[in-house]
Amino acid sequence: MIHWKSFVLCCAAGCMTLKPAGADFDIVVDNDDGTPGYSESGEPWQTSGSTGYNGGAYQFLLDEDPVGTATWRPTIPESGLCEVSAILRTSGNRALNAPYTVEHANGITEISVSQYGPNQIDEILIGEFEFDSGTNGSVSLSNSGGPGAYIADAIRFKTAVDDPPEIESLTRELDYPDAGEPVPVTALVTDDRGLAEVTLHYGASPSGVSGSVAMTGSGLYNAVIPGMGDDETVSFHVEARDTANNVSFSMVEEYLVGEGPPPEYRCIWIDSWNSSFLNPSQAENLVATCRANNINTIIPEIRKIGDAYYDSDLEPRATNISGGPGYDPLQYLIDLCHDTSGGKEYIHVHAWFVMHRISRGETLSPMHVLSQHPEYEMVDSTGNIGAGNRYLDPGHPGTVEHNLAVILDCVSKYDVDGVNLDYIRYPETAGSWGYNPTSIARFNAFTGQAGQPSSSDPAWAAWRRGMVTQEVRKIYVKLKELKRHVVLTADTVNWGFSWNNFASSSAYSQVFQDWKGWLEEGILDYNALMNYSNQNQFPDRYQGWTDLSLASDDIRGSIIGIGAYLQDELEDSMWQLLYARENGAAGLNIYDWGSEVSADDFGASRSDFFEALRTEVFTEWVDPPDSPWLSDPTMVIVQGTVVCDGVPVDHAQVFLEGTDRSVYTDGTGWFGLVEVEPGMQTLRIEIPGEEESLIRIVIVAAGEIQTVPADCRVLKVTEVGDIWQFGNTVTETKYNSPATP
Repeated sequence: MIHWKSFVLCCAAGCMTLKPAGADFDIVVDNDDGTPGYSESGEPWQTSGSTGYNGGAYQFLLDEDPVGTATWRPTIPESGLCEVSAILRTSGNRALNAPYTVEHANGITEISVSQYGPNQIDEILIGEFEFDSGTNGSVSLSNSGGPGAYIADAIRFKTAVDDPPEIESLTRELDYPDAGEPVPVTALVTDDRGLAEVTLHYGASPSGVSGSVAMTGSGLYNAVIPGMGDDETVSFHVEARDTANNVSFSMVEEYLVGEGPPPEYRCIWIDSWNSSFLNPSQAENLVATCRANNINTIIPEIRKIGDAYYDSDLEPRATNISGGPGYDPLQYLIDLCHDTSGGKEYIHVHAWFVMHRISRGETLSPMHVLSQHPEYEMVDSTGNIGAGNRYLDPGHPGTVEHNLAVILDCVSKYDVDGVNLDYIRYPETAGSWGYNPTSIARFNAFTGQAGQPSSSDPAWAAWRRGMVTQEVRKIYVKLKELKRHVVLTADTVNWGFSWNNFASSSAYSQVFQDWKGWLEEGILDYNALMNYSNQNQFPDRYQGWTDLSLASDDIRGSIIGIGAYLQDELEDSMWQLLYARENGAAGLNIYDWGSEVSADDFGASRSDFFEALRTEVFTEWVDPPDSPWLSDPTMVIVQGTVVCDGVPVDHAQVFLEGTDRSVYTDGTGWFGLVEVEPGMQTLRIEIPGEEESLIRIVIVAAGEIQTVPADCRVLKVTEVGDIWQFGNTVTETKYNSPATP
């Protein structure tokens, strides 16, 4: 969306000084019948059935329609400077460059404005213009721009306020200066009337040195903070004063002299469809490039369609490996990345597993999971599989157990530093998905319903969302049980504009991926947000989704991924990476190796991309951050299996007494609770038609994964005083004989 704050009208005689109107006014000219000042010409505009400004209607034309023009002509009570805005319902089918023509006291100005955005009433600033009193001024809109729908609703004309200067950015050239090193500072400052002075103020502690420097420039203002001593904390801010003596101050920034950059994940996804690590030469180039550009974590795709780029007994070897039959792509990468001889830096390897999308229509190997277990496949509400892409259904317990076995098999044999889950969701393709017969039968048994659930049934949506969450939870617990230090991330989606209403987002309501809930529960270590958005086309979208992930990760972390392949220019990729860093992300991620400049409009090469990355963002080497919940945990994971008459119970509800937390068992009767406080805890198990079970446990050591012993997995434990004692080892077990089920 293009927002114009202000501009200066210039002509052959020079630039004009615009003054605010003498009297305050706020006039809205609407398209509704009977509103004075609105008119149409050319192709008749059509009336929409949706609601527009102030509950009224609005008009529209499409780009393929003959040209029509809508005009708004206000009655201005007194000459002066006016702020002009368009009020309309934005949406995803709107024109990106709607041409508005403003007829004002100093001539005619044409401005393109984007009407694209979330489905909501929005007020979009067109600009500030000098208007004479009366009805000489106007704003017109035609459908002569690019593709899309053009909306004619209301235009607001109001007195332009003499705003104070706007300090839009404040940056320093050196993030981590050495002792005695001067630090250049740049501020982007604008004002709608004209600036009188811009001043940089600074101070250092504990020395007490301080000073002020006049900044020079136009638009971009520059000054230099003198070099300070080692370990000095330097704070600085900018003061801007306009010609009307209005003053603005920036936020105070600070830096520590002699301090290096903080740890962070600096990642890049490495897909295995293309040239990447398919043979030793590719792998060596990949790792050398990452080291040279201070990338400390690679995420190689080692399972893309139910195949393996490593030695697997569970899935077939990938067919496009070009390094020969003895070449193990994952092991070769690990050997290169973990080799620190000669002063080389240690690069982390996070194994990337594509989870539910299991085929893209190729001929299946006899070893492929769909060849072995066709009953795991996902179908849509008509019983059809996908056209091309085929999926495993997480509503079938076999899917979860197979995916879990694949991951644990790999992690047990390879020294990976992390596991990255992709496509841990339902398909985004057209249709209602998740209608595997086993999943439907489980849902009906749980809800008491019968037949095929409706795609609009909220309980069915919650069921499918729960299936994905249960799978993530089980992978998290079992991974930590095998190797606690191995980090778990998930590639999460964020299509659309619903960052302020996650329950309506595509992630939550379409593909049933509740990544916000995963972060808040603690069943991810880091959210690997796939925040792929063209910064020029959607200037607010990347920030909105980044902010939501960061606001949701209080007990975990966010590694924000950018779609470098979507950006029109290199600087948009660099800007997005820096935005995530400056707002507190634990890491930055790039999608993906080989496609970094695919959409670049200025002929940038991949080497240009990495040069910008190295000089602007990853300027020196840092290691990934410590994950304190893994290295120095204060909480415990509790897991167990609920059985009744020797049969695992599906969807028993397990409560952690004294809290509002509960989980359901999965199709094997398994449950897991993370972030449980050490000490005396009581689990309560509920199954319809059965008496409650109480299991009391004492957890001695934080950081342990406590498994309720097999004896305790029986319903109707009626002795509330039964206690099972856990520590680093089971030192004592006390229990009365459970009642017979």
